[in-house]
Amino acid sequence: MISGSHQINLKEQTLTLLPDKALYWEEKNILVVSDVHLGKSGHFRKHGIAVPGAVNEVNIQKLEELVELISPVKIVFLGDLFHSEMNEEVDKFKDWRKSHSHIEMILTIGNHDILTRFEFEKMGLECVNQFEMDPFIFMHDESESTDSEFYPITGHIHPAVKLSTKGRQKMHVPCFYFGQSHGMLPAFGTFTGNFRITPTKNDLVYGVVDKEIIDISTLI
Repeated sequence: MISGSHQINLKEQTLTLLPDKALYWEEKNILVVSDVHLGKSGHFRKHGIAVPGAVNEVNIQKLEELVELISPVKIVFLGDLFHSEMNEEVDKFKDWRKSHSHIEMILTIGNHDILTRFEFEKMGLECVNQFEMDPFIFMHDESESTDSEFYPITGHIHPAVKLSTKGRQKMHVPCFYFGQSHGMLPAFGTFTGNFRITPTKNDLVYGVVDKEIIDISTLI
């Protein structure tokens, strides 16, 4: 097992939750990644906000390390792979994509993925609104309508939960969430915010804490 990861069984499938905030579906050899927001730092710099370009390079390096470690046959990006318009940071992703032309890559379009489908497809990305593979349906936003009988796994929210520690200290940690009706992945990108969710009884919640996945379902 990958260091710091945590395996769960969902819908009779083996899913490995990775400390880099991605999911590996073992039976299908598929890597699932959500909300990378490539090019976000370049977008901010264009508008006069000094954000280091290294942020983008870290995201691509994380993708590279996971590909080397897992050797997936397919990567499913759950939307917001890109943050906005074309820029040099997007060009770096293009180069990375070319170096892994043997891997099928699917993008379920997110609200920040504003480039045309033609531009995405030129990068070697198959663009869809939703991607079904029994027993799951992958999409960006769980509020999107679907008639599928499959269990939705989504991104978009950048889920996080509040933990209380000794000394009345509180912290928010990104998390994987699996409820009765759908699951959510944390944002993969290093330059993204989080949105606090409020799980209910019987929901499964796994926090990402110090490069380790921790079952916190009973702690919140």
